[in-house]
Amino acid sequence: MKVGKFQEIVLDSRLPYIQQREQFFHELCHAVRHAGRQSIMPYSFYELQERDARHFTLYASLPIHMINEYNIANPTIVDQLSRDFVIPKNVCVERLEKIKSRIVPSVNSKFINIKKEG
Repeated sequence: MKVGKFQEIVLDSRLPYIQQREQFFHELCHAVRHAGRQSIMPYSFYELQERDARHFTLYASLPIHMINEYNIANPTIVDQLSRDFVIPKNVCVERLEKIKSRIVPSVNSKFINIKKEG
């Protein structure tokens, strides 16, 4: 919400604190990266901003330089990250999937390149 030169992020105080934190990161993205009023913009731009805000939330709430300190192979990693970062488990799962997908394709692409050459 903009009031003159000031911007503010309004959170729903009725939500549990863990969900308020997720909502904060989502709204922070809108405040620092987006312009315009979603209520009057074309739907495709609205979708783009929402997708960007979801992506931003994952990275801002669980930064890789902090996750690197954890053993992501640990079977209880989702619970641990959720508890330590005070972020819902579904956000932790999605973030870990993104991290793992960045690791696996680089290995597969090398294997595919070697196989094509040989």
